[in-house]
Amino acid sequence: MAGIIKSGILLPLFCFLGTVFTQSLKESISNLVLPVLQTEEVELVDVEFEGEPNGKTLRILVHKNRGVSVEDCRHIAKIIQPILSVHQLLADNWSFEVSSPGVDRPLISHDDFRRNQGQLISVQYLDQGKYRQSVGRIESITETSVLIKVEDMKSKRQKKSPKKSQAQLIEVEISDIQSAQIELVW
Repeated sequence: MAGIIKSGILLPLFCFLGTVFTQSLKESISNLVLPVLQTEEVELVDVEFEGEPNGKTLRILVHKNRGVSVEDCRHIAKIIQPILSVHQLLADNWSFEVSSPGVDRPLISHDDFRRNQGQLISVQYLDQGKYRQSVGRIESITETSVLIKVEDMKSKRQKKSPKKSQAQLIEVEISDIQSAQIELVW
């Protein structure tokens, strides 16, 4: 075994198996909770695991069109907890949470962009081999891309009423998006 550790094979193998295990566990949990969430008219956003010194946290992130309240989270947790227990998906040192993803959560998946159609976003993406940054509204979503209406200021240094340039529509492949986040307007 020492030869394996010295050659550096054991650690990468362990990390790979840990990733496969985590992915498999996420899929198992998703498959179990999806039917319950659908009956509650709640959408599953993500299943997350977070390590802590005294244990781990399983966090299920959910979305509702009218927003997710603390009471919604309590209610959903109360329904899901027994399902996870019966299938022995939570060890004794794990805690369990149901939460809203929050407004500052990065937009990652197709569903994230669909849920936020019409919202103002900041997006960094790859365009012909160069990274670009734009701010605009999500106009529409296809299976593979997002159409964003970008309005750039002609000059941010103008003291009197800056003039806006004409809105530009850009289509960005979801796979080319490096980061995207809702722009909060105060």
